[in-house]
Amino acid sequence: MTFPNIGKRLLFVIPAIPIAWWVINASPFSISPAWPAVIRPIRPGHILIIVLSFLACWEYIGMLRILYPRNGFWISYIWLALHFVLYFFDIQPPHYAAFWVLLLLVAVEAFGWGRFKKTRRWMRASLLFIGVAIIYMCAAALLNFYNEAFQKLFPRIFEAPMFSQLGICLVILAVCMCDSGAYFIGCSFGKRRFSIISPRKTIEGAIGGFVAAVLTASVGWLFLADPRLPKGLGILLGVLIGIFAQIGDLFVSLMKRYFRVKDSSHLIPGHGGILDRFGSLFFTVPAISIFSWIVSRIIHI
Repeated sequence: MTFPNIGKRLLFVIPAIPIAWWVINASPFSISPAWPAVIRPIRPGHILIIVLSFLACWEYIGMLRILYPRNGFWISYIWLALHFVLYFFDIQPPHYAAFWVLLLLVAVEAFGWGRFKKTRRWMRASLLFIGVAIIYMCAAALLNFYNEAFQKLFPRIFEAPMFSQLGICLVILAVCMCDSGAYFIGCSFGKRRFSIISPRKTIEGAIGGFVAAVLTASVGWLFLADPRLPKGLGILLGVLIGIFAQIGDLFVSLMKRYFRVKDSSHLIPGHGGILDRFGSLFFTVPAISIFSWIVSRIIHI
């Protein structure tokens, strides 16, 4: 029974927990009256989401450069930055318009930097578009956790500012418990391989991660969710996290196998990169955002 990189993992997790707790729950920055156009309050949690998004994009572009060393992939940073600025100014263009602009930028990159022979322009354009679109979609879903639909599910139950976003903390905790359950159960009892995409993942580990997510979300829902909501929704929340967190982990593994890299980067000792550590969370939050949107409209609270 061995637990690879357990020491390095703990060295990252122990200081990361209190820092993440403060950032997620911290009150919005005070905005100067000289900036009347800024409608949305800017929180440290927003800044963290944006930083993680740009780092994830940087890692993805780094892997894409393995196939296409001569490139203009930096153009995707401009598109991401533009949409984050529009978000805080509460200007949200139609999604088809946003992705049409991205498509134009990707076309400019493909024809501007991919004019040399054997560049496979369609492949490079497709890979760049899909990667940046997925990162933005996940970042937008994370930002929406601070908005009305998700906030309705988890009303504030403590006056202390550091307990203002317990719903977000619960989702992140459930995803982490899913990852940890799959890791420890898989290392301890795993025998049957779960997927050829990632040979180290086992059926036993997948079951352990799923159960850990359901238990964490169900118990947390009982204490943190609006009491007018059905208790069974906590189980459904755990099921969604238990499924999509592991799909996200496999998706990142599939991506790394395509680019033939072991880790997306080496930013986090013992974990790899941002995509390695937060890929399961990134893939889960859109499902939770849809879940909160549906619940807030079906059940009027």
